[in-house]
Amino acid sequence: MTINVEGMSCNHCKMTIEKALKDAGYAMVDVDLEAGTVSVDAEDFDHVKGIIESNGYNVNQ
Repeated sequence: MTINVEGMSCNHCKMTIEKALKDAGYAMVDVDLEAGTVSVDAEDFDHVKGIIESNGYNVNQ
């Protein structure tokens, strides 16, 4: 799934989200700063949204 995320602006943001999702067990995570999206191999939107938002970013979807 691909999720629109606000507040990502640098490589630190990218690494923070990638690490949080990978630590939660998601193997494929792709953060696109220019597009403002996070793609992840997941089906549970609410779980992924919670992880992203707990790290200080806003999910728009």
